Amino acid sequence: MRPFDSGHEDLIHDVAYDFYGRYVATCSSDQHIKVFKLDKETTKWELSDSWKAHNSSIVSVDWASPEYGRIIASASYDKTVTIWEENPEQEENSGRRWNKLCTLNDSTGSLYSVKFAPSHLGLRLACVGNDGILRMYDALEPSDLRSWTLTTEIKCLAIPPENNLQSDFCLSWCPSRFSTEKIAVSALEQAYIYQRGSDNKLHVAAKLLGHKGLVRSMSWAPSIGRWYQLIATGCKDGKVRIYKVTEKLSDAQSSSSSDDLQNDEDERAGESQPTLEVELLSEHDDHKSEVWSVSWNLTGTILSSAGEDGKVRLWKSTYSNEFKCMSVINAKQ
Repeated sequence: MRPFDSGHEDLIHDVAYDFYGRYVATCSSDQHIKVFKLDKETTKWELSDSWKAHNSSIVSVDWASPEYGRIIASASYDKTVTIWEENPEQEENSGRRWNKLCTLNDSTGSLYSVKFAPSHLGLRLACVGNDGILRMYDALEPSDLRSWTLTTEIKCLAIPPENNLQSDFCLSWCPSRFSTEKIAVSALEQAYIYQRGSDNKLHVAAKLLGHKGLVRSMSWAPSIGRWYQLIATGCKDGKVRIYKVTEKLSDAQSSSSSDDLQNDEDERAGESQPTLEVELLSEHDDHKSEVWSVSWNLTGTILSSAGEDGKVRLWKSTYSNEFKCMSVINAKQ
């Protein structure tokens, strides 16, 4: 691990790599977004551009899939999500290389998380914040990225938290293109999986139980070579939790006769939705302090967690399907 000076003047809230891992975006309470590029020869991160993006602390950034261009979304305590697009014709470090495409201001509370959907779902993003509402936006015309439509609003909390109380919200999309659209959302100490039903609406499909504090981070693992899904969470109670999510056909679906299936195949092809079974595979308190971030690698085989102890821990499953800490990285210098 080799640190580098980001140049931010305040706390860094989020870091996001682009699809190829060659660029990284950071956001901070100094209201700036910075984009760094990896120098292949020196393997050092060099500043590509920096600009003031919001009027309050920026707490979340994310890159869109490269098939839609070089696009970043940012979410801030100023209650807005902003979409940015790179203009390669502008000089680096000019402050003008990233152009504002659109500002989404439907939220009535500070925003905590913004994430683009997997590319197979189209150019879509979700955000969640202190008003307790999950919102999704679609760029219905990919050729016009200045126009985004609010397509979904879901109330995750019956009563939003008071502004003077500590709170946290986060979300993570299911990356599998072979599964029904799903998204995991946490609101304070509660965590849910929403699944799109035959009515084209999102419904609560399962809950992730066991949290005894604010859920600080969620990460849905890529399911390469697995018939089940994995979700990891990091919690204020000091524990890293890993959940196994299995899709099951309902009794009515599994007991249907072959004749019925053949006769009604077209009619019911898009109607039957699998139910989800969630199992807590393991929980670990190795950090002995608040866990702030969890993230899977590209193959969904290694989980990294970062805690208030200043250490990054790497977790890997054994042959008996038990997750063990395989490495500890001390981030303090």
